[in-house]
Amino acid sequence: MDILGTKKKNELPLAIFSLVFTAFLCYKWWKVFYCACTGLVFSDVPAHIKLALGHNDYGLSSLLIQLFYLGGEFFAQRALAVSLTLNNLIGLFTLAMFIRYLLPRLSPVEAFLASAFAHLCGPWIIPGVQTGIYLDAYNGNLYHNMTVLFSRTFIPLSFIGFFRCWQQRHGSIGKKEWLGFMVAFLVATGFKPNFAFAFCPTLLGLLIYDFIKYKGKYLKNEVILGLAVVPAGLICIGQYAMLFSRDFSQSGNEILEDMGIEGVQGESGIALKSLSLSQAGSLALMYLRSLLLPIYTLLLQLRRETKKEETGLFLLVLLVSILEAVFLTETGYRANDGNFSWGSLSLYTCIFGLGIGLLWRMIQDGFAKKKAGGALLCLIGLGLLLGHLMVGYYFIRFFNSGGSFYI
Repeated sequence: MDILGTKKKNELPLAIFSLVFTAFLCYKWWKVFYCACTGLVFSDVPAHIKLALGHNDYGLSSLLIQLFYLGGEFFAQRALAVSLTLNNLIGLFTLAMFIRYLLPRLSPVEAFLASAFAHLCGPWIIPGVQTGIYLDAYNGNLYHNMTVLFSRTFIPLSFIGFFRCWQQRHGSIGKKEWLGFMVAFLVATGFKPNFAFAFCPTLLGLLIYDFIKYKGKYLKNEVILGLAVVPAGLICIGQYAMLFSRDFSQSGNEILEDMGIEGVQGESGIALKSLSLSQAGSLALMYLRSLLLPIYTLLLQLRRETKKEETGLFLLVLLVSILEAVFLTETGYRANDGNFSWGSLSLYTCIFGLGIGLLWRMIQDGFAKKKAGGALLCLIGLGLLLGHLMVGYYFIRFFNSGGSFYI
C-alpha cells in the first residue's frame, strides 16, 4: 500500500506538468495553424483550400474545407485552425493509448507525457554537415501539411485494432476489434493515403507468410483480416485516379498556376529512385540523427518488454514506409513534392512516443535496480530527448514568427 501511495503522490506533479505542457502545445498549435490558414505564413493550406473549393482535391479534409466555407472565408479559416488544433489534441490521447498498449507497465500519465513530448520532437542537427529540420531531415512534426496531421491522429488506433486482430487470427477474430481496425484505418486513409501505401503491402506479406507457415490452416481468418483494409484500398484507387489522371492534372494545374505556383505542367506518375553511395550515406546519417532517441531506447530496453511481437510489427511497417520514401518517387507536376515520404512521416509521433515510453521504462528499471551504470544510460537518454525537444521547439517558434518550414 505504501508503494502504491508513493506512486500516486509522484504522479500528481507529473500530471500537473503534463496539463501545463499540453496547454502550451495547444497555444502554439493554434497560433501556427491560424497563421497557416489565413496565409500569414507559408504553407500548403491555401493550396488545399483552393483545390478543395474547385473540387479538385481529394480526401476528408477537402470535405471539411467545403463545409466550413459555407460560413464564409473569415469563419472557415478560423474553424479550420481550431479543427487542426483539436485534432492534434485528440492525437495526444490516441498516441498515449498506443504507447500504453505496447508498454502496459507505464501509467496513463506517463504514457500521455511521452505522447505530448513526441508531438514536439524534431531531428538533431549536425553543424556543418546536416542542419535541415524539414529539408534533408526526417521530421513528422510539420505544421504546413494538414492532411498528414489529420491522418496521423487515427493511425495509433489503426495499429491497436490491427494488433488485437493479429493476436486473434489463430482463433476467433472479434467483430468489435475487426470493425474498429477497419474504421480507424479507413478514416486515416481518407485523410491521406500514404500510411496505407506502407501498411497494406506489409499486411499482405504478413498474411502470405502466415498462410505458408501454417499451411493454410487459418485461411479464413487471414482473409477476414485482409478484408479489413479493402474499403481503404478502394479509397486509394479513387485518390490515385484523381491525382494521376490527365483531367485532374489540367484542372489542378490551372488553379495552382493562378496561385503563382510554377512547374506543375504535365501528368504525374511513379518511378524508382537510384541512389549513389554518397546519397545512401547521407540518408543513413539523416535517419540516424533524426531517430537518435528511439534507436537508443529500442536497443537498450525493448528486449525487457512484454509486447515485443506487436512492437516488431509496428517497426516493420515503419521500415517499409522508410524504404518507400527512399526508393520511390513521383514524376511530372508532383516530382518535387516528396509525397512518398509522408507515409513514414505520419508515423513519426508513433516511433517517438514509443521511444520516449521506453526511456520512462529505463528510468523505472534504473530506480528499481539502483545501478550506477543504469543511471548513466538514463541520463544519456534524457540528454538525447532534450536535444530533440529543443530542435522541435525552435522549429515551431521559427515557423510561428513568420518563417518558413523550409529550414
